[in-house]
Amino acid sequence: MLCAVPLLRALRSRYPDSRISLLASPVNYEPMLGNRYVDEVINFDKREFIRREGGSLLHFPGYVRELRRKRFDIAVVPSTVSASFTSDLLAFLSGAPVRIGPGSIQGISNPSGFFFTHPRDLDWRNRKDYHQVRRNMDIWPGGFSKDADLSIEITLKEDELKRGKSFLQALSRDSSRVVIYHPGAGKAANRWPAHLFARLADELSASVPASTVITSGPMDDEPVKGMIGALHTRYEVIKNQPIRDVASALHYADLVVSNDTGIMHVAAAVGTPVLSLFGPTDPGEWAPTGERDRYIRGGDMDIGNIPFDVVLRTANEMLRREHDQ
Repeated sequence: MLCAVPLLRALRSRYPDSRISLLASPVNYEPMLGNRYVDEVINFDKREFIRREGGSLLHFPGYVRELRRKRFDIAVVPSTVSASFTSDLLAFLSGAPVRIGPGSIQGISNPSGFFFTHPRDLDWRNRKDYHQVRRNMDIWPGGFSKDADLSIEITLKEDELKRGKSFLQALSRDSSRVVIYHPGAGKAANRWPAHLFARLADELSASVPASTVITSGPMDDEPVKGMIGALHTRYEVIKNQPIRDVASALHYADLVVSNDTGIMHVAAAVGTPVLSLFGPTDPGEWAPTGERDRYIRGGDMDIGNIPFDVVLRTANEMLRREHDQ
């Protein structure tokens, strides 16, 4: 979802007087709330319509009626990895007379492409390092300027920023600088070894010095436990907190070191320098695009092959650069 922010920004710039609504699932609804490029974020929670979760399909017609009352002119479904029948269907049910979405992706036909009045054939197989943010923007016929702003963004409110600052200051103890580490990732192949995260934190806490803060989500228990077990420096953990609270804390960090996973994008979206570590995933497509961001990819597309000394040197360079500015 965050990789679609440049598309929203470009649409707002091109059509400043338009009303832009964003339809999002619950996991994407929270980080997109208040985004300055949209007028409203509409939550679509499938659980409201599935009986086993306490919902009922009888609620769905009312949801569709509410959508149609908004009288949308255009519905757009950006898709870069795979097509979504649910998203395509909702675009059709919105009542928008113009519907733009994938007719095919990477040469594979979209079975629900018939829902669109303007199906788009999206194919980037011959475009190396063509970033996901640009792929999202390609859904719009005619595209946008090559000089378009490609940064992603979570729009935080003033009170959220104040809470995040106070929260991180309380965790950071006496150090003037804070490094946040995210050793987890949903896929094991995207995890740099936890003991190397610990070694990095020990080195930076002693040399910079910098406080050590670890972020942990629902699927991160194993790598976080591995990192903590190998640590010799003091640390704090932000565990299973609401995403906007995590984002507000990340905003005040001096550096975030993260595997290729969601927190990497969240940190980039609040303007914090991110050192991201990649293995099988192509960083040319997925790495944060900010000028202060850096990434390292393991040899043979194996994240375990990223040398520790390269990560340490890069982290130190990034911290020095931030300190000098």
